[in-house]
Amino acid sequence: MSELALAFCTGNQGKFATAGEHLAPWGIEIEQVPLELDEIQTTSVEEIARHKAHQAFARLHRPLFVEDSGFYIEEFGGWPGPMVKHALEALGPAGLTHLADRTEKRTARFASAAVYVDADGQQHVFADDMRAPGTIAAVPLRGTGQRAWSDLWSVFIPQGADTTLSALPSEEQDRIFAQWRRTSVVAAMGAWLASHLDPHRVKV
Repeated sequence: MSELALAFCTGNQGKFATAGEHLAPWGIEIEQVPLELDEIQTTSVEEIARHKAHQAFARLHRPLFVEDSGFYIEEFGGWPGPMVKHALEALGPAGLTHLADRTEKRTARFASAAVYVDADGQQHVFADDMRAPGTIAAVPLRGTGQRAWSDLWSVFIPQGADTTLSALPSEEQDRIFAQWRRTSVVAAMGAWLASHLDPHRVKV
């Protein structure tokens, strides 16, 4: 067990694996702790992550973090934003691409927030809503690699690419994910943890 270890409250195995990759440079080991948490209705992923973190700490009473993200279609005023999971459940990836047919530019972007809660219940927020935008594909395209788990990645075309994130060749995927790994909110949290805290304060 690493000296740095904390609970990541998520039921999403793909998100858990990605977080582990993003925290690896600092030797931070995480444990997946699935919890059913209420999600407030707001367009702010930071507010949602804060609310979930507060609930999670009230139940676990240990250092933990949560991460939330949203998918914002510019010409729909940012919809679905943090409600993207519900939109995908209702419409599916194909429904999302059909909706984008109603836009002129099909522009969309991601925004994310991670909230770390220390042993005293104090929250520390790491947010990013400046990630480079991309576009929504005409039809979903899902690859077969290990990073093809997200429905959103089957409809999102990164800036400068000619197909969806899921369907890109593995070399191009590696380049994009390496950049994301350096700049994600979880990576920012890892750098902060490694430089600001006594490792024993976040040990499980």
